[in-house]
Amino acid sequence: MLETAFTLKIVTPDKVFFEGPVVYLTAPGTKGYFGVLRNHAPLVSTLEKGKLSYRNSEGKTETFSVEHGFLEVLKNKVLVLTDKILKESFAVVA
Repeated sequence: MLETAFTLKIVTPDKVFFEGPVVYLTAPGTKGYFGVLRNHAPLVSTLEKGKLSYRNSEGKTETFSVEHGFLEVLKNKVLVLTDKILKESFAVVA
């Protein structure tokens, strides 16, 4: 794992949607979007409906639509609990 990475785990009521190392995360908090990097201070936040993005350890950015939920940051581990998460699809316009 990269020295700049931390563990992200995204859980829905049905399954563990994602678990693995990431180097950056943005999330739609109740007071606005915020970012998380390795060694972030402990934090618990509610999530609003919006876009959740992370950059994985290979440098690829993934973006998802999330419903309301919660996010916890503790000791280089981020846990996201959400009712629903969907992969963003981008249409190509010719």
